[in-house]
Amino acid sequence: MVDSRMLRCAICLFLVIIQLSSCKSTAQRNSQESNDLGLELLLNENYSGFEEEQYILIKNQKELNAFYGIINRTRKPGLTPPSIDFTTEMILIWCGNSSASSFANLKLIENDEFLKIHKLDSNISKKESKLVVSPFSMYKLPLSAKTLKIEK
Repeated sequence: MVDSRMLRCAICLFLVIIQLSSCKSTAQRNSQESNDLGLELLLNENYSGFEEEQYILIKNQKELNAFYGIINRTRKPGLTPPSIDFTTEMILIWCGNSSASSFANLKLIENDEFLKIHKLDSNISKKESKLVVSPFSMYKLPLSAKTLKIEK
C-alpha cells in the first residue's frame, strides 16, 4: 500500500515537472540588447498573427492595446502590455512574415531630419521547419517628432 502511494506521488511529480518544463518563456527586457540612442528590446515572441512583414510605430496606450488585442486573439492567457510612459517614449514593433525564422535585430540611427531603423542580418542560420511562425520584436525608444525611415 505504501509502495503504490509512493508510485502515485512519483507519477504526479513527474507530470508536474513535464508540464512546467513545457511552458513557453518570453524574452523580456534584455538590457544587453539596447544601443546608445535608447532603442531597448522589450519583447521577442514567435507568433504575431501578421502574414506580411511590417513595422508599427505606437505613440499612445490605445494603439498599444489594439496591437495586443491582435496578438492575443490566439493566446490563452494573453500577453500583458508593458507599462510605457508615452509622454517620453514610443514603441517600435517589427512583425516578420511566415518565412521569418528569427527575431529582428534593429539598429537606430538618428540625424537632423529623421530616425532611420536598419534591420541587421541575423547570425542565426535558417533551419528547415514545418512550424508556421510569424515572429515579432518590440522595442522602446525615446519619443521623437522626427520621421521614421526603414532601411532593409
